[in-house]
Amino acid sequence: MKATNRLRNSVCIWLGSAWLGCTAQAQPSLSVAVSVPLPTVQIRVESDFYEPLTPHGEWVVVGTYGRCWRPGHVARDWRPYCNGSWERTDDGWYWVSDEPWGWATYHYGRWDFTEQYGWYWVPQTQWAPAWVSWHSGGGYIGWAPLQPAVRISASGYTGFNAALIPPRAFVFVEQSRFLEPIRATTVAVNNTTILHNTTTLMNAKMVNNTVLNEGPATTAIEKASGRKIETVPVHELRHQTEAAVISKQQTLTATGANTPEKKNIPGRGPAPIEKPAAVMPEPAKPAPKNNELRNETRKPAPAAGESKPAAKPEGNNGPVIKESAQPKASQRVEPPRKPANKNGPPAAQDKPAANEKGGANAADPEHEKKSKE
Repeated sequence: MKATNRLRNSVCIWLGSAWLGCTAQAQPSLSVAVSVPLPTVQIRVESDFYEPLTPHGEWVVVGTYGRCWRPGHVARDWRPYCNGSWERTDDGWYWVSDEPWGWATYHYGRWDFTEQYGWYWVPQTQWAPAWVSWHSGGGYIGWAPLQPAVRISASGYTGFNAALIPPRAFVFVEQSRFLEPIRATTVAVNNTTILHNTTTLMNAKMVNNTVLNEGPATTAIEKASGRKIETVPVHELRHQTEAAVISKQQTLTATGANTPEKKNIPGRGPAPIEKPAAVMPEPAKPAPKNNELRNETRKPAPAAGESKPAAKPEGNNGPVIKESAQPKASQRVEPPRKPANKNGPPAAQDKPAANEKGGANAADPEHEKKSKE
């Protein structure tokens, strides 16, 4: 009986698994590929290059070009496009620089040369995989920086004149070594013999506002090098090259450090809060005017019997300073005399008039005592 039950359970399990397998196979798998664009450095105006390039060189004013940049801490014989490698992308040949500022100076703007400054970079905002003039032939591939006046349109180069590019601007490598890392020690410089045996490649163009840097044919390079060239998406290479600068820009944006400064507009919003000013002493009272001085002068003088209150003692045992009952002459203020009234009583005098008999003051207490006697 137990064996029968075990057999029945095994059959049920097997049938259930088979049914689930059929159900799973009946449901088609669905996978959707979502393409998310990788971030790139945001360059809108030429001044966006000032801050990131300043630590790596200096800005100088060169003729009509205005503010230009040249690298610092480089060898005397340094030249552009000689420290990196070439990669094939869907936008053509892309220069991968080993220099920390290469993300800007090899994909924006142009390079030029003067005896005073050497190689200097003229900033521009149009991006490209590389800004070079290509030469090919005689088993060699060469390139030179395009001049600042050259533009690339839908029909190709604009304002391009190969005769204006001096021979010293070109570097050459053997076609079989084109895919290897490029160094100043592995290139031929200012070789007019190679230059005359090569021809200029005019196959750069603009498509949908994107510069395509076609350059030398991949089939000839594969044949000479024996290597298969794989095309890399340009946005992946660009993201790798610009990763450090992108991270810094995102940090500045998150912290608001690159937000333009706001200016206070009068009449809009509350006024800014200011710190309280330090407490200043009260200003001295203004001097009394003539009317107030006249009223002070008219105050009657203190009576003879009156005395000022004694000054407060200095401490507990200090001497008590008494003042004389009679004010000093310098302290007396004589009230002004009123004009005599013709019909009224005589004007009041400082002291009552003397008695005709005794000549003494009637208000004098001594005089009153004598009269009683």
